Amino acid sequence: NNTSLKMVETTLRSMRIGGIFDQIGLGFHRYSTDEMWLLPHFEKMLYDQAMLSIAYIEAYQMTGKSYYADVARDIYTYVMRNMTDEKGGFYSAEDADSEGEEGTFYVWTKDELVEILGKNQALIISEVYGFTDTGNFHDEATGQTTGKNIPFLSSSLNKDVMKRLKVKDKELDDLIEKSRKKLFIEREKRIHPLKDDKILTDWNGLMIASFSIAGKVLNEKKYVLAAE
Repeated sequence: NNTSLKMVETTLRSMRIGGIFDQIGLGFHRYSTDEMWLLPHFEKMLYDQAMLSIAYIEAYQMTGKSYYADVARDIYTYVMRNMTDEKGGFYSAEDADSEGEEGTFYVWTKDELVEILGKNQALIISEVYGFTDTGNFHDEATGQTTGKNIPFLSSSLNKDVMKRLKVKDKELDDLIEKSRKKLFIEREKRIHPLKDDKILTDWNGLMIASFSIAGKVLNEKKYVLAAE
Protein backbone atom coordinates (compact mmCIF):
# COMPACT_ATOMS: atom_id res chain seq x y z
CA ASN A 1 0.00 0.00 0.00
CA ASN A 2 0.96 3.67 -0.28
CA THR A 3 2.04 4.05 3.37
CA SER A 4 4.38 1.05 3.19
CA LEU A 5 5.85 2.24 -0.11
CA LYS A 6 6.42 5.73 1.33
CA MET A 7 8.28 4.21 4.31
CA VAL A 8 10.46 2.16 1.95
CA GLU A 9 11.20 5.16 -0.28
CA THR A 10 12.05 7.39 2.70
CA THR A 11 14.46 4.77 4.04
CA LEU A 12 16.14 4.06 0.70
CA ARG A 13 16.59 7.77 -0.08
CA SER A 14 17.88 8.57 3.41
CA MET A 15 20.43 5.77 3.19
CA ARG A 16 21.67 6.91 -0.22
CA ILE A 17 22.30 10.50 0.88
CA GLY A 18 23.83 9.50 4.22
CA GLY A 19 27.38 8.72 5.25
CA ILE A 20 26.47 5.03 5.24
CA PHE A 21 26.80 5.30 1.44
CA ASP A 22 30.35 5.89 0.20
CA GLN A 23 29.66 9.14 -1.66
CA ILE A 24 33.12 9.13 -3.26
CA GLY A 25 33.81 5.46 -4.07
CA LEU A 26 30.20 4.16 -4.12
CA GLY A 27 28.75 1.11 -2.36
CA PHE A 28 27.31 0.84 1.15
CA HIS A 29 29.12 0.56 4.46
CA ARG A 30 27.99 -2.12 6.90
CA TYR A 31 25.60 -0.14 9.12
CA SER A 32 25.01 3.28 10.63
CA THR A 33 25.59 4.08 14.30
CA ASP A 34 23.17 7.04 14.43
CA GLU A 35 19.58 7.80 13.43
CA MET A 36 20.64 10.15 10.60
CA TRP A 37 22.52 7.44 8.65
CA LEU A 38 25.62 9.68 8.95
CA LEU A 39 28.27 7.82 10.96
CA PRO A 40 28.82 4.32 9.60
CA HIS A 41 30.82 1.33 10.66
CA PHE A 42 33.07 1.66 7.61
CA GLU A 43 33.42 -2.03 6.74
CA LYS A 44 31.80 -3.00 3.42
CA MET A 45 30.17 -6.41 3.08
CA LEU A 46 29.28 -8.22 -0.15
CA TYR A 47 25.90 -9.40 1.13
CA ASP A 48 24.85 -5.80 1.90
CA GLN A 49 25.68 -4.74 -1.66
CA ALA A 50 23.66 -7.69 -2.98
CA MET A 51 20.51 -7.27 -0.89
CA LEU A 52 20.46 -3.47 -1.05
CA SER A 53 20.88 -3.43 -4.83
CA ILE A 54 17.92 -5.82 -5.09
CA ALA A 55 15.89 -3.48 -2.85
CA TYR A 56 16.71 -0.47 -5.06
CA ILE A 57 15.91 -2.41 -8.24
CA GLU A 58 12.56 -3.46 -6.76
CA ALA A 59 11.86 0.15 -5.75
CA TYR A 60 12.54 1.15 -9.35
CA GLN A 61 10.12 -1.53 -10.56
CA MET A 62 7.44 -0.37 -8.11
CA THR A 63 7.76 3.37 -8.74
CA GLY A 64 9.32 3.74 -12.19
CA LYS A 65 11.70 6.35 -10.67
CA SER A 66 15.12 6.18 -12.33
CA TYR A 67 16.71 7.45 -9.09
CA TYR A 68 16.51 3.96 -7.59
CA ALA A 69 17.94 2.27 -10.68
CA ASP A 70 20.85 4.75 -10.57
CA VAL A 71 21.62 3.84 -6.94
CA ALA A 72 21.68 0.15 -7.89
CA ARG A 73 24.02 0.97 -10.79
CA ASP A 74 26.34 2.76 -8.35
CA ILE A 75 26.45 -0.33 -6.15
CA TYR A 76 27.22 -2.54 -9.16
CA THR A 77 29.99 -0.17 -10.26
CA TYR A 78 31.60 -0.58 -6.84
CA VAL A 79 31.22 -4.38 -6.79
CA MET A 80 32.55 -4.84 -10.32
CA ARG A 81 35.48 -2.52 -9.66
CA ASN A 82 36.50 -3.47 -6.10
CA MET A 83 34.93 -6.80 -5.17
CA THR A 84 35.25 -8.99 -8.28
CA ASP A 85 37.98 -11.59 -8.75
CA GLU A 86 39.63 -11.91 -12.17
CA LYS A 87 38.02 -15.37 -12.46
CA GLY A 88 34.59 -13.87 -11.80
CA GLY A 89 33.81 -14.64 -8.16
CA PHE A 90 32.93 -11.91 -5.67
CA TYR A 91 35.06 -11.07 -2.61
CA SER A 92 33.57 -11.02 0.88
CA ALA A 93 34.41 -7.64 2.41
CA GLU A 94 36.62 -4.60 2.77
CA ASP A 95 37.80 -3.70 6.28
CA ALA A 96 36.84 -0.53 8.15
CA ASP A 97 40.39 0.20 9.33
CA SER A 98 43.46 1.50 7.58
CA GLU A 99 46.61 2.92 9.13
CA GLY A 100 45.39 1.50 12.45
CA GLU A 101 42.23 3.60 12.65
CA GLU A 102 38.63 3.12 11.58
CA GLY A 103 37.41 5.30 8.72
CA THR A 104 40.75 6.99 7.96
CA PHE A 105 40.52 6.02 4.27
CA TYR A 106 37.06 7.58 3.89
CA VAL A 107 37.18 10.95 5.69
CA TRP A 108 38.39 14.41 4.59
CA THR A 109 39.36 17.82 5.88
CA LYS A 110 38.16 21.01 4.21
CA ASP A 111 41.81 21.87 3.47
CA GLU A 112 42.17 18.64 1.47
CA LEU A 113 39.20 19.67 -0.66
CA VAL A 114 40.80 23.05 -1.41
CA GLU A 115 44.06 21.36 -2.35
CA ILE A 116 42.37 18.88 -4.71
CA LEU A 117 39.49 20.92 -6.16
CA GLY A 118 40.63 24.53 -5.85
CA LYS A 119 39.07 27.12 -3.57
CA ASN A 120 35.83 27.84 -5.49
CA GLN A 121 34.86 24.22 -6.18
CA ALA A 122 35.89 23.21 -2.67
CA LEU A 123 33.58 25.82 -1.17
CA ILE A 124 30.59 24.44 -3.07
CA ILE A 125 31.43 20.77 -2.55
CA SER A 126 32.12 21.19 1.16
CA GLU A 127 28.59 22.57 1.51
CA VAL A 128 27.09 19.86 -0.69
CA TYR A 129 28.79 17.16 1.38
CA GLY A 130 28.03 18.76 4.75
CA PHE A 131 31.63 19.51 5.73
CA THR A 132 32.40 21.74 8.72
CA ASP A 133 35.65 23.31 9.94
CA THR A 134 35.59 21.23 13.13
CA GLY A 135 34.54 18.10 11.21
CA ASN A 136 31.32 16.07 11.31
CA PHE A 137 33.27 12.86 12.09
CA HIS A 138 33.28 12.26 15.84
CA ASP A 139 35.65 9.92 17.62
CA GLU A 140 33.43 7.04 18.77
CA ALA A 141 35.18 6.61 22.12
CA THR A 142 35.45 10.27 23.20
CA GLY A 143 32.69 11.91 21.12
CA GLN A 144 35.17 14.65 20.16
CA THR A 145 35.21 16.12 16.66
CA THR A 146 38.34 15.28 14.69
CA GLY A 147 38.50 18.02 12.05
CA LYS A 148 37.62 15.35 9.49
CA ASN A 149 34.39 14.93 7.58
CA ILE A 150 32.25 12.09 6.25
CA PRO A 151 30.71 13.14 2.92
CA PHE A 152 26.91 13.07 2.93
CA LEU A 153 24.27 14.74 0.78
CA SER A 154 21.35 16.93 1.75
CA SER A 155 18.71 17.68 -0.86
CA SER A 156 17.61 20.85 0.94
CA LEU A 157 21.22 22.00 1.25
CA ASN A 158 21.72 21.42 -2.47
CA LYS A 159 18.71 23.64 -3.19
CA ASP A 160 20.20 26.36 -0.99
CA VAL A 161 23.52 26.06 -2.81
CA MET A 162 21.79 26.25 -6.20
CA LYS A 163 19.81 29.32 -5.19
CA ARG A 164 22.92 31.15 -3.98
CA LEU A 165 25.04 30.27 -7.00
CA LYS A 166 22.16 30.58 -9.47
CA VAL A 167 22.87 27.17 -10.96
CA LYS A 168 20.40 24.58 -12.21
CA ASP A 169 20.00 20.97 -11.04
CA LYS A 170 21.98 19.58 -13.96
CA GLU A 171 24.88 22.02 -13.48
CA LEU A 172 25.21 21.13 -9.81
CA ASP A 173 24.90 17.41 -10.58
CA ASP A 174 27.71 17.72 -13.14
CA LEU A 175 29.90 19.62 -10.68
CA ILE A 176 29.29 17.03 -7.94
CA GLU A 177 30.14 14.14 -10.28
CA LYS A 178 33.31 15.80 -11.62
CA SER A 179 34.44 16.62 -8.09
CA ARG A 180 33.59 13.10 -6.89
CA LYS A 181 35.82 11.61 -9.60
CA LYS A 182 38.70 13.94 -8.69
CA LEU A 183 38.37 13.04 -5.01
CA PHE A 184 38.16 9.33 -5.87
CA ILE A 185 41.40 9.48 -7.89
CA GLU A 186 43.12 11.25 -4.99
CA ARG A 187 41.70 8.81 -2.43
CA GLU A 188 43.09 5.86 -4.40
CA LYS A 189 46.59 7.07 -3.44
CA ARG A 190 45.84 6.47 0.27
CA ILE A 191 46.63 3.26 2.13
CA HIS A 192 43.61 1.04 1.44
CA PRO A 193 41.71 -0.99 4.02
CA LEU A 194 42.48 -4.71 3.84
CA LYS A 195 40.28 -6.77 1.52
CA ASP A 196 38.81 -10.09 2.59
CA ASP A 197 39.16 -11.98 -0.69
CA LYS A 198 37.34 -15.13 0.41
CA ILE A 199 34.79 -16.18 -2.20
CA LEU A 200 31.82 -17.63 -0.31
CA THR A 201 29.17 -19.61 -2.18
CA ASP A 202 26.18 -18.27 -0.24
CA TRP A 203 27.16 -14.59 -0.46
CA ASN A 204 28.07 -15.06 -4.13
CA GLY A 205 24.62 -16.54 -4.67
CA LEU A 206 23.05 -13.31 -3.39
CA MET A 207 25.24 -11.17 -5.64
CA ILE A 208 24.60 -13.38 -8.66
CA ALA A 209 20.86 -13.11 -8.02
CA SER A 210 21.09 -9.32 -7.85
CA PHE A 211 23.09 -9.02 -11.07
CA SER A 212 20.64 -11.39 -12.78
CA ILE A 213 17.60 -9.37 -11.70
CA ALA A 214 19.26 -6.11 -12.73
CA GLY A 215 20.32 -7.52 -16.09
CA LYS A 216 16.70 -8.36 -16.86
CA VAL A 217 15.02 -5.26 -15.38
CA LEU A 218 17.54 -2.71 -16.71
CA ASN A 219 18.27 -4.63 -19.92
CA GLU A 220 22.01 -4.48 -19.17
CA LYS A 221 24.07 -7.29 -20.67
CA LYS A 222 27.12 -6.47 -18.52
CA TYR A 223 25.14 -7.36 -15.40
CA VAL A 224 24.06 -10.69 -16.89
CA LEU A 225 27.70 -11.40 -17.78
CA ALA A 226 28.79 -10.50 -14.23
CA ALA A 227 26.22 -13.00 -12.90
CA GLU A 228 27.42 -15.68 -15.32
